Amino acid sequence: ISFLLQHYTMAYSSYHQVKRDFQNDQAYNHYAAALEMTSLSLFMGSGVRREPHPYYDECINVYLNLCKAPLYAMRATLVHCECLISRGYYLSAASWFIKMTNDEADLNSGLLLEQGAHCYVRMDPPSLRKYAFHLVLAGHRYSKAGQRKHALRCYKNAWDIFKGKGWSLAENHIGFTIGRLSYNVRDIDGAYDAYQSLLTHDDKSVHVMHSQILFQKGIQDFVSVVQIYLQSQPPSTTVELPIPIVDNNRIYLSLFGEKFSGVVKETPDFDKAKRRGEVELEERSHTLMGGGRIPFFKPSQTVFSGDTLNTFRPICAINETVTVLIPLKNPLQVPLTLSNISLHCLHAPRDPNHPIKQIKTPSRGSSPDMSYKNKQKTASKDQVETSELARLVLGPEEDVIISLSVTPLVEGNLTIASLIYHLVSTKAVDKQGTEGSKESVMENMIPGKINLCPRGPRLNNTKDQRVGQVYGVDNRLNLLVTSPLPRLKLETTTLPNHLFCGEVKCAVIEATNTGATPLTNLCLATSHPCSLGEVRLSPFQPVVHPRGGQYCHVIDASHQAPQAALVDLPDGQLHPGQTAYIAVWVYGGEQAETYDMVTLLYFTPSSDIPGVTHRAVSTETKVNVSVSVTVESRVCNVTPTSHNKLQLLGSVVVNNVGYYSLSLQDLHVTQLSLVSDRWILHSLESNIPLVVYPGASINIPFRAELAQKESAYFSSVSLGGGPLVDTSADHVLDLYKRSQACCEANKNSTDSPSPHYNMGMLVFWEGSVSEEGNKSRILHAQHHTSLQASLVPQPEQLLSLGLSYQESWSADFKTAPLLPVPVTLHITNCFNTSLTVMVTANTTAGRPAPPKDTLPFIWSGMVRHKLDIPDHVTKSVNLTAVFSTPGVYNINQFTVSVMRDGGSVPQVIDSTSLLRVDAL
Repeated sequence: ISFLLQHYTMAYSSYHQVKRDFQNDQAYNHYAAALEMTSLSLFMGSGVRREPHPYYDECINVYLNLCKAPLYAMRATLVHCECLISRGYYLSAASWFIKMTNDEADLNSGLLLEQGAHCYVRMDPPSLRKYAFHLVLAGHRYSKAGQRKHALRCYKNAWDIFKGKGWSLAENHIGFTIGRLSYNVRDIDGAYDAYQSLLTHDDKSVHVMHSQILFQKGIQDFVSVVQIYLQSQPPSTTVELPIPIVDNNRIYLSLFGEKFSGVVKETPDFDKAKRRGEVELEERSHTLMGGGRIPFFKPSQTVFSGDTLNTFRPICAINETVTVLIPLKNPLQVPLTLSNISLHCLHAPRDPNHPIKQIKTPSRGSSPDMSYKNKQKTASKDQVETSELARLVLGPEEDVIISLSVTPLVEGNLTIASLIYHLVSTKAVDKQGTEGSKESVMENMIPGKINLCPRGPRLNNTKDQRVGQVYGVDNRLNLLVTSPLPRLKLETTTLPNHLFCGEVKCAVIEATNTGATPLTNLCLATSHPCSLGEVRLSPFQPVVHPRGGQYCHVIDASHQAPQAALVDLPDGQLHPGQTAYIAVWVYGGEQAETYDMVTLLYFTPSSDIPGVTHRAVSTETKVNVSVSVTVESRVCNVTPTSHNKLQLLGSVVVNNVGYYSLSLQDLHVTQLSLVSDRWILHSLESNIPLVVYPGASINIPFRAELAQKESAYFSSVSLGGGPLVDTSADHVLDLYKRSQACCEANKNSTDSPSPHYNMGMLVFWEGSVSEEGNKSRILHAQHHTSLQASLVPQPEQLLSLGLSYQESWSADFKTAPLLPVPVTLHITNCFNTSLTVMVTANTTAGRPAPPKDTLPFIWSGMVRHKLDIPDHVTKSVNLTAVFSTPGVYNINQFTVSVMRDGGSVPQVIDSTSLLRVDAL
């Protein structure tokens, strides 16, 4: 009565007194009820300062443990927790809510867990993680009790807390559960959003086994959700899917592509230096077509990637295939299967009122005219043809690059908008057969797409651009389709990959017009010394060094080796389907190196096409140049003849430095050619065998006489007695004009007032080369060197000396301790009168070349010779060298002097003559 009349202090005293009696009598039900009312009176009364917590704690324990009355305990807990919450004891209230949960009553436990979670969030400061964790537990109990809407509410509230905190495992679990519950309550939009966030989540710290099972179920349920969503949409509807991930900035587009669908290893690297070289070659050709003037030039661009400037739109012609390389990544840790992969394109007809014009390159921040995009619609099969990749399986966290192609069929504006495909979900099912239960695989698939939207480089011109993130225009996927154009396909399989220094090799470039219209103004430009030759419309094999040339002919002094050459097409045009076979002489250069030779063909359409002035196609070949020979000219003397005419006497030293190159053998010097404006080369009538062995060198004398009138002469002398190389061939002079020797000769002519300095020497030689498979070939080469004549008296070189011998010997020194080797010394009188020559073989001068610890050799037989040699005549001296040990020797161990005017003039042979002796 006191409690009902709100006399809570009196009620507390009464309940407190009677609870003792119930406890003594072991009337636990009454005792617990008395404790409950004592706590409630204590809480309601304002004059009592004691806290009601201990009475409620004992009351609930008595209900649970002694009375076995969980329902009463639940009632007491709810009232007790409300009392605690009203006084701000949220932590204690949450503890009692959680303590009252059990494994049997899922609905009650879910309610208590949810209330306990709200107690955590009302704390100061709030315990958000405990709040979210207990909401997840409450949602789980609600789900077990069949209360899906309550469970979904709890999971969504917990998702707001865990999302974006880096707790990957919790995010995946909550996202998957929300998607499944939303799908069960027919909330398709919510299920789609949940699965989308689940599939786009990427974190390496997720446990592999758990994520594999989770993502596999997530993909299966996601496919089912999208299938239900598509039932209410038009049949052709595709949804934007979050997987796989496309790296838009790495999308690669090539205009001169092929129809191919598949996986490629990598996108081609973009080399800025190589691109600058190609633009330079293209500009040379463009200047050539302009008659030497430099008209407006805009380089053609066939490749568009993240490293190129994509302000201009790619221009392609009808029926030309465009290849697109798209990088894909599977962010999941389970395999991902895609099928029917292709490109979705938008098309808009070209506005005839806005013709295409060549304009200057816009700045990166400018916005070109994009009005055509408002008129674009999905391209039909009559407007564009696209390739399709039937099936692609992406492994866990795998990166691949797929290649797809697009072929426009009509003119207009074509945009490659998106990547469309079918996402395949596989599920193992059991089916009954005649032999029992068997496992099969059932596939579900949904149509999806990924928008392709590459962006340009970040702008940094203005303050707003530097502060914000502003990006330029990227038009690599916005194609401009024009009427049919010519198109070249290059075949450069005959271009050499290996050359020797000075080697001249002929390659035939096959240029096929695969376009629909003829092409004209075909130009060839190369990055390294080459010369353009004959052009035919059928296969042929030109001769590198044609024979039967003239002894002397006049050349055009103003001739310059062209940086770009116009290809003389037989009909002036190359029609569709025709192939032009272009002969190109490739030169090995003067020094050993490895370089990338770029070959570019420039051409123009036969008819005017708006926006297209020319096109270009290039290819790159890696060339390795090996050492062969070095050519050095000796000081030339200008002396008077017996007829009071001036003559030029000099020599050229050819050194075979390919000693360690076993592939180059039998090197023969065949011809000398002199390029001069006053001098004409004459033969010395020498029969010296001009064979240069590996590691050896020879000194070749020559004589030139002053021409009757000044002009540009190209004179030649055959050294082997064979027919002369036709030096009137364009490639011989072109390669000389592009050499360093020509530049030095011109420099000498400019620096000196005398016209006798403008000279260059060409040394032609042949050699045998061993290749793989025991095959050999004959290589042809020409070396260039500059000559400098002088009217100032120089030390006289009256003789030309040469040695002939067998360079390799084998002997059994155990049975025959000495090995005699015959050596022949050839002496040529280069003077205009007879000379007396003394030859002395130095028997104590044997100093072998490496290895240095070998014993010296000796000369045997007659070691002193005296010869009378008429002018311009060659005589030989036979010597014998004796060796006692194997090794490598320098047999140039003798002295030659000329007896003149009561004294002797020593003559030297400026070469090293090596001989190798091997032991059997």
